[in-house]
Amino acid sequence: MSATASSAPAVSLGRATGLQADFRCPVCHGGLQGQGEAGFRCLSCGEHYPLLQGRPVLMSPASRAYFDLGLSDGDGRRMVEEYAAAPGPARPSAWRRWLGWLRPPDIMHRYYPDPARGPGAPLFEKAGPEVRLLNVGGGPYRVSAQEITLNIGPFPGVDLIADAHEIPLADGSVDAIFSLAVLEHVTDPKRVASEMMRVLKPGGWLYSEAPFIFFFHGYPADFTRFTRDGLARLFTGLEAVEVGMTHGPVSAVLQSGNMALQLVVPERPALIRKLFNGVYRWLLFPFKYLDIPLQNHPQAHILAGGFYIRGRKPVAEPGQGGQTPLEPAREEA
Repeated sequence: MSATASSAPAVSLGRATGLQADFRCPVCHGGLQGQGEAGFRCLSCGEHYPLLQGRPVLMSPASRAYFDLGLSDGDGRRMVEEYAAAPGPARPSAWRRWLGWLRPPDIMHRYYPDPARGPGAPLFEKAGPEVRLLNVGGGPYRVSAQEITLNIGPFPGVDLIADAHEIPLADGSVDAIFSLAVLEHVTDPKRVASEMMRVLKPGGWLYSEAPFIFFFHGYPADFTRFTRDGLARLFTGLEAVEVGMTHGPVSAVLQSGNMALQLVVPERPALIRKLFNGVYRWLLFPFKYLDIPLQNHPQAHILAGGFYIRGRKPVAEPGQGGQTPLEPAREEA
């Protein structure tokens, strides 16, 4: 049974409100019916999805149990604490700005600090309330004022609580979609890429970043790294494809050295470790700019810190009934 989502009585879901008509059950992909403050019910399988802090939790029971466990301790708890401590949009106080200058500089040079002004710019060219721009794994910060963010918990800046392996939206329901350093944290990157392609409208742009030479970081877990060719293969089927580095080889080496130093220096007292870390960064951070002339080097990808891919979903050919050749069959959970 296919039915569009409804909301009776109507409930404001913030930025996600405009997507309600395209909400789909992550279990059976059936349409959802709004039940006011009680959330949503699937019209096909009857599964219920609640609201949490005013945001829809469109996640299968199995996924919700998995992520609740992952966020309850270890790296997951640190992730929750880091998101909660993220500063809001207000301008920081003067003393915080001065403290910022005293912090050790970043040891990695990022080629495109703002994806909206780099290779991902085509995703952000259209604006307005009718434009649906989905950020998979977004929060607590936003790249764009118009984006709708999807993540696994009710973190600051998150609009829709869901699992990227089963994006709870109808086929071809978003104008553009992107993810920034998310694919390394999912158990099945191929399925996540497939879901991103599925919900993207024909002719819509996709942008994704993923690390290659980079240290382990649980958010709440860390599984995979991607070469240039591996990332391109993950999104086979896009047109007008561009694949490039987010961080170059010198940055990757500097970051690896920094992490190795953290292993050598005793964990206690913490002040000693911070001192060594600060000295390392202040002394060596200028070398990261060697990545600038290496950006177009044909062999730089063999040791790059990470890669991006940008491409457009082909428009369906006449006579294909609105389907595109790249839309994969939905995988069973």
